[in-house]
Amino acid sequence: MVTATFGLPGRWVFFATAGLALMMFSIDATIVAVALPGMTRDLRTSLAWIAWTLTAYALAQTVMMPLAGKLAESFGRMRVFFACVVVFTLGSLLCALAPSVYALILFRVVQALGGGGLMPSADGIVAQEFPQTRARMVGLFMSIFPVGGIIGPNLGGFIVQHWSWRECFYINLPLGLIAMLALFRRARQSEQTKRRRIDFGGTVLFAVGIVSLLCAITFLGEDPGYWRTPRFWVLLAVSALFLVAFVLFERRIADPILDPTLVVQNPFLAVNVYSFMFGACVFGFFSFIPYYAQVQYGMSPLESGAVLTPRSIAMMVTSTVASFALIRYGYRRPMIAGLSLVVLTLFILSRGLQRLSLGGFEIGPFLLLAGPVALSGIGLGLAGPASNNAALDLVPEKAASITGIRGLFRSTGGVLGTAIFVLILELSPDKGAGLRSIFGVLSFVLLCTIPIVFMIPDTARERRQRDRAAARTAPAEAHGGE
Repeated sequence: MVTATFGLPGRWVFFATAGLALMMFSIDATIVAVALPGMTRDLRTSLAWIAWTLTAYALAQTVMMPLAGKLAESFGRMRVFFACVVVFTLGSLLCALAPSVYALILFRVVQALGGGGLMPSADGIVAQEFPQTRARMVGLFMSIFPVGGIIGPNLGGFIVQHWSWRECFYINLPLGLIAMLALFRRARQSEQTKRRRIDFGGTVLFAVGIVSLLCAITFLGEDPGYWRTPRFWVLLAVSALFLVAFVLFERRIADPILDPTLVVQNPFLAVNVYSFMFGACVFGFFSFIPYYAQVQYGMSPLESGAVLTPRSIAMMVTSTVASFALIRYGYRRPMIAGLSLVVLTLFILSRGLQRLSLGGFEIGPFLLLAGPVALSGIGLGLAGPASNNAALDLVPEKAASITGIRGLFRSTGGVLGTAIFVLILELSPDKGAGLRSIFGVLSFVLLCTIPIVFMIPDTARERRQRDRAAARTAPAEAHGGE
């Protein structure tokens, strides 16, 4: 807990500064997707390796987020937050100067280690500084992510079209320096801390297991005959060995990253399988929309970035409305409706329509791509709040643990899904046709995920039914009492 508060002006300065740092991180999560073709050409590498700039970033962020909260409690939230801003800014500079794709992947990991710790440490400070309006301020803080999702692709497209992909990383430097100057004095002040055991062993086992699997998939993408070599099977064996060791290790330690009771026991198993499948189908899909716009429709980097804007706007509006409607409609119906809209989006994109005439009105490539993408934004806006609350309502007192576990499964699914997409693309002579095939398969896989929703308790609907039953019995009891 922070020993002393900032005071009225200071806490708003921190909120603005933390918002700036979080915006920087949110923008960088999407800005690189627009620059993939440019980075591939400039660094003279394959799509299989350049995609590691996405998967390594997501993997490092996944590993860092559950650790950040414990680091903040052990060393102080403000110090950890300041350190994360420094690491993220330094990582951005190194990415801009990267001489090869291998250096770029390494520096993207540095970026993600800094960025992944921003949200957990900042959330605690915001909650401490705004005790009376905590829910509202944390909600406002979280709304920065969708805004970054709008700015990132559009800014990235503009930068790549007029300069190069390196400037996408340079823009973080002035923002990071401003945040560091604003936080430096506060970071030097003492804080009340509590030493927590940090599960570095589990983190290393999990990271090595996933990275080994990703390496096997990457090498297979570069050489389709790689599966015949002993190295391919050694990598798979190492991956399996470390992931099994990770599971056994987590079951034996006192304070694991993954609480086994919240992983494999029902209904948590259904929640985690749903999160993994959702991440695998949806996260990778959005990462490749700008690339699809360029290879399938020949759009410029600026247009390919702008095509994601309707999705972000639709998701922001829909999620706001859906959050208020959950009490009335429960969790299950919005989740099913949301997933169905994403399935429909993927099916439409798999058709690869170039032009469409409706009543004499010609619909061009941009609207044919932006329209379905916006439809998926509505779907995510419906499913997101419902799935989050459905999981948290299972054990409200362990909300933080459930959030971390769901995030881990969702991000892991996204990392592996992206790697498999790249493998298929590398083996496809026509990248547009390859992506169309991927979208078709994803629509079927996500459709098969919908039955899992029925295994997750709809506690909101159950609570509403109990309230209705209580309301009906109350007049009868009152009449009987008379």
